[in-house]
Amino acid sequence: MEQPSGLQNAGQQQTDDTRPAVGTAAFRFRSPPSAHIFRPSLFPSSRHPSLVFASLMKSATALLAAVVLPAVFGAALPKRQLGSVIRGVNIGGFLLMEPWITPSIFDNTGNPAVVDEWTFGQYVDRGQAEAVLDQHLNTFYTAADFAAIKAAGLTHVRIPVPAYDVGSGEPYIQGNRVNKLKEAVGWARDNGLKVWLDLHGLPGSQNGFDNSGRIGEATWHTQQSNIDRSLAVISRLADEFSNSVYGGAVETIELVNEPAGFRSPEIDPITRQYYQNVINNRFATAIADLFEPIDNFNGFMTPPQYRDVYLDAHRYQVFSSPELARSDQQHFQTACAEASNLAANNQHWVVFGEWTLAKTDCARYLNGRGIGARWDGTYPGSYYIDSCAPYTGNGDNFSDEYKAFLRQYFEAQTSTWEQGRGWFFWTWKNEEAAEWSYSRGLELGFIPRNPAERQYPNVCG
Repeated sequence: MEQPSGLQNAGQQQTDDTRPAVGTAAFRFRSPPSAHIFRPSLFPSSRHPSLVFASLMKSATALLAAVVLPAVFGAALPKRQLGSVIRGVNIGGFLLMEPWITPSIFDNTGNPAVVDEWTFGQYVDRGQAEAVLDQHLNTFYTAADFAAIKAAGLTHVRIPVPAYDVGSGEPYIQGNRVNKLKEAVGWARDNGLKVWLDLHGLPGSQNGFDNSGRIGEATWHTQQSNIDRSLAVISRLADEFSNSVYGGAVETIELVNEPAGFRSPEIDPITRQYYQNVINNRFATAIADLFEPIDNFNGFMTPPQYRDVYLDAHRYQVFSSPELARSDQQHFQTACAEASNLAANNQHWVVFGEWTLAKTDCARYLNGRGIGARWDGTYPGSYYIDSCAPYTGNGDNFSDEYKAFLRQYFEAQTSTWEQGRGWFFWTWKNEEAAEWSYSRGLELGFIPRNPAERQYPNVCG
């Protein structure tokens, strides 16, 4: 099933065009429990989604009336109280392994059935899987990466983290993820970078994509236990990273990555109630846009009742054949057109939390391990547009013309995203696809060392 045009997430795959990521870590930090940062769950106990939905609709007024907001939510914020514009990168494929970011890990299993972290834990020998994961955690990102991110003129990192305790029957491998998260926040602190902690995969899966940990159905919203576990992880993250040892590096907690509102009419109201159940006076809060237009959130969690709330929107133009068929100029125009939407319809601090310079879906495993690309017609049901060879790889093969396109596309998007509250590029590094790598873009010169520098100041007209 094609996702809504223009609103897809990166790394599309298998049956539904998406990306992998996951988690397993039980965030049981040593710090003692604090006062509640969220209200006890207001969701009904039923496991049946239609009953959950009906109950929510019936009691929505009573539920919202029952929410007692702390005084911290009492006044509207001036523009950007938390700081200047965000210019950041995602630390993708680190705590949450993704086949297209580190294809070697999945290829080395020798098993084509290993397509996400669920199947990695399910089919790979436990001892071997734990060793591979720990080796990955110890080497894929280091303090040197965070120093390089700072040197590139960036201000923030968005760290995808697993958002579930490992439950009975779940094969996820915990490894050393919790300690590596703490270490990574320390690297950010040491380099003067601010951190968004992004709950990238919820128990039961919020979207059925491999980037939630398990390809298949989106069932997070159908069970009270899934919601309770998610809220508990938020509490543990807040308890840990409000500790003074981190120097205030963590600025924002994003409550869920890419909940797929288009999959079921029940996902939207349940997710919105989940958002409202989190009351947090220690960090800013980011809510995902459910693959909906920005103006669908006008009047929802806005000042003066709520403050310090960001709306996270993801923008890719590579996960449907009509998008891929656009000319270079049409790609620029599509990105630039977002500015008028921000000006006319936005009541939120909008941050574009994921985007890319790719104009193809050619990166290996981007659509899922073992799945081809629409660009060259190897994706089921697609048609041939062109060869993938010139448009992906480590970048040594990129023509000057293509690199000029990538630079223009960078400027078109960042200039537009900064008319909101800023951006996080997806992603800082990967093994093979330079068009998706901020660090490789710096090396090849199609991403500027100063992200505010413009070679094409009129790219948006």
